[in-house]
Amino acid sequence: MSALRLSLLPGLVLVTILTVWALISQAGEVQSDIGTRVDNQLALDGQPWASAKISGRTVTVMGTSPTLLAQRLAVESAERVWGVGRVIDGSGVIPLQPSYTWSASRDGDQVRILGFVPSEEAKLAVLAAASREMPDLKIEDNLVLSRGQPVGFLVLTDFALKRLAELAKGHVALTGSSLTIDGTAIDESRFASAARAISSTVPGGGQLRNVRVLPPLSKAFTWTVTYDGKSIEQTGYVPSVAVRRAIADALAVALPGVPMVDATQLASGGPEGFSFAAVFAAYQLARFSSGTLSIDGSLLSVEGKAKTVADYEMALAEIEARRSRRAIGVGIGSIDLLPARVDPYVWRADRTGDSIVLTGYVPSVEAHDEILGAAARLFPDLAVTDHVRVADGDPKMDWIGALKYALEQLASLSKGSVSLTGRQYDIVGEAVSTTAYSSLTEALKKTLPASMELRRSAVSPGAVSPFVFAAARAPEALLLSGYVPTDEVVQKIIASARPKFGPDRIELRLLLAGGAPDGFVEVVDAGLQAISRLQGGRFDLVDNKLSLSGIAVSEGARGDIEATVKATLPEGFDLAPSLMVAVGGDPLSGPECQAALRAESDREKVQFDGATARILSSSFGLLDRIAAVVQRCPVATVEIGAHTDSAGGTRKNQALSVERANAVVNHLVADGVRRERLNPVGYGGSRPIASNSKAAGRAQNRRIEFGIVGQ
Repeated sequence: MSALRLSLLPGLVLVTILTVWALISQAGEVQSDIGTRVDNQLALDGQPWASAKISGRTVTVMGTSPTLLAQRLAVESAERVWGVGRVIDGSGVIPLQPSYTWSASRDGDQVRILGFVPSEEAKLAVLAAASREMPDLKIEDNLVLSRGQPVGFLVLTDFALKRLAELAKGHVALTGSSLTIDGTAIDESRFASAARAISSTVPGGGQLRNVRVLPPLSKAFTWTVTYDGKSIEQTGYVPSVAVRRAIADALAVALPGVPMVDATQLASGGPEGFSFAAVFAAYQLARFSSGTLSIDGSLLSVEGKAKTVADYEMALAEIEARRSRRAIGVGIGSIDLLPARVDPYVWRADRTGDSIVLTGYVPSVEAHDEILGAAARLFPDLAVTDHVRVADGDPKMDWIGALKYALEQLASLSKGSVSLTGRQYDIVGEAVSTTAYSSLTEALKKTLPASMELRRSAVSPGAVSPFVFAAARAPEALLLSGYVPTDEVVQKIIASARPKFGPDRIELRLLLAGGAPDGFVEVVDAGLQAISRLQGGRFDLVDNKLSLSGIAVSEGARGDIEATVKATLPEGFDLAPSLMVAVGGDPLSGPECQAALRAESDREKVQFDGATARILSSSFGLLDRIAAVVQRCPVATVEIGAHTDSAGGTRKNQALSVERANAVVNHLVADGVRRERLNPVGYGGSRPIASNSKAAGRAQNRRIEFGIVGQ
């Protein structure tokens, strides 16, 4: 029996070991199965944060719950699993944050996210959104789980990360449901996108708290406006839409109606005071015919051409005023402003008493200062009044050299003036001494420097030589000035002038002096005859050189005047004519034309050589003025009526009157009047206006009448 027990004992031990092992194995499988089913149920019930720890049929719920409710629901989910005997709550709860904050910042190639998230799942969602919006950047996670998040937390963080993706540098932050955005946009399109998003309703029930999104940063912040006289183009950068609008408004005011192309981009990085400087510059374009404005960094540069001399001066004055104020931010850089062009280009210096007055134009500010300095050196004891202006259009010559030469000559005058009209040089006045006069005269005889051309020299000598005489027409006056050898010569000159200038008063500004050239009276008579036919006529005689200027009624009249003067000048005299052709005044109606013709014929009568049809040269000036009036009556037909006295017989007087009417017509035609507009009529002695019994009456009856007979 005992032997049997001894033989069975090893087998029983083996069976027991195998049974225990089987029971242990079966218990492990049951626990694993329960654990799997509990985890699945937790996930199915929306509690992925929880996990199950199994001991037999006892389940311990582990993990950190986002809420107390989720913690309770997780336990309930585990209890519903079949096979679970007991459920123990071993989980914790995420801490509650009374001030719930979240932020993300971007700098360089890194995004740093910190603050609170309500769950691991929310954290993953936030990190996934950051990677989606900024896939090329490194995401640094510093998030902490915490309760107390606002409603719509993930919607708000998603919106915030989209805005951060539009920034080159910046940050977004949530405090509760209030959103702050601060940074600089990557480019203008993203700036516009951010502006649109911010102007709309924030999703997830959020509110905008602080928003500051700057345009993209430009390392080289430049702005340019180009105006070619026809259109405006604006390029470069502006700091905001409001500034862009302000500049466009200023350009529209400065250049109304001029089309504008605005190719500017929004950017940050502009200098302080950019808006004020750009608007100031835009308004200056009102004074330019063309130009370019630019702001590069902190300097405003201006280049262009002024419309007028006044615009040039005003633009420079305002720019210099801004420079002197030292405006904050943007200063004044290079200024390359060209003056306006003027024509004719003139300059003049007058010396009277103890003062010098300068007027006219110079091509640059530097030239202006140079001429003013020369005047101060030449006239140290005189007051120099400066009215010289800067303008373009100076002739192709050494203008500054010419002005300096003229000032040097003015220093030889006790009073007078020097002037330039283009290359043409005029000098008028009285020399300070005989020596000075001689020096001036000799200098003016030579080729003038700086390409100057002497047009007029009317310098009165301090002595008898050289001899100067001048005659000039003024309204209803003849001005005679200069030197004459004797009082008798004065009377001869007056006697020569009276029939040529009719009722015009003769003003004498003459001094007696010796040294008159031979043939002086004949030359003066020839000059008076010439200027009697010239509007604004003038002649200047310096020794044996006669210069003649004025306006003739026609080319024919100009040629006849010059030819007559040349033919009558004594041997040894030279003529320098400077005559123009023009007819001034507005067109006249028929009654106005008749009144003008009557006014001229009432002032003077056409004179003939005795009982002939030859018109005396003293009446040429009157007929030239008649021709000028007729040419202002473009559609009128004018009757030239010739009348005689009763002496000589009816047939003879009739024929003479016809010849005289035709002679007047021929003169008017030579003066440029079309012959078909003139109707010569000889009335003989048939229409007397006074008694022929006396010489005075007969003189009145011998007349030429001009009348409008067709319109």
